[in-house]
Formats: sequence, C-alpha cells, structure tokens
Amino acid sequence: MPPFLQSFFSLPPQLMTALGTVLGFAVLGDLDGDQQNALGNFLMLIAQIMETNAAQLQLLEDQQSARQNARQQTQLQQQLDEIRRQLSRLEQDVYGQSPPQNPE
Repeated sequence: MPPFLQSFFSLPPQLMTALGTVLGFAVLGDLDGDQQNALGNFLMLIAQIMETNAAQLQLLEDQQSARQNARQQTQLQQQLDEIRRQLSRLEQDVYGQSPPQNPE
C-alpha cells in the first residue's frame, strides 16, 4: 500500500471529514449544475462499487469465521466426549460396574 494511503487511513475521523468537505468544495470550482451532478454521480458510482465489494468481502470473512468456529466447537465436543468416556472407564475400573452414589 502506498505511504499516502497508509496516512489517509490513519487520519482521525474529524480530520477525514474536514478533508472531504474541503476537497468537495475545491472540486466544485467553475462547474455548472449539470457538470456537478455528473461528477457527483460518477463518484457515487465508485463509492457504491467499493461499498458493495467491501460488504461481500465482510460476508465471506464472517462465513469463513463461522465455519471455523463450528469446526472448533465440534472438535472440543469430541474431546469432551472422549474425556467423559475415559472417566467412565476409570470409574468402572476403580468402583466396579457402577460408581458410588453421592449422598445427599
């Protein structure tokens, strides 16, 4: 990533907003209403493409993360089930067929 973009993305929100405002007024210059409208629509198109692309990237990343979390949860459940089986076998070895009942 070029250094100027790194600097741009690290700007505080208020400064980024002020910069956008100043650039917006600077671009107006001597443009008439139709030219401003055409340029504004063109810039909005670019923004919409970027927004749509970013939303799809986020969706795919979230889906991947959800799949990884589900796999991890399944693995942890399998490990827990195995520990329970081992504990049950140990109880059977120590106490015979059934573990002692807890007095209440």
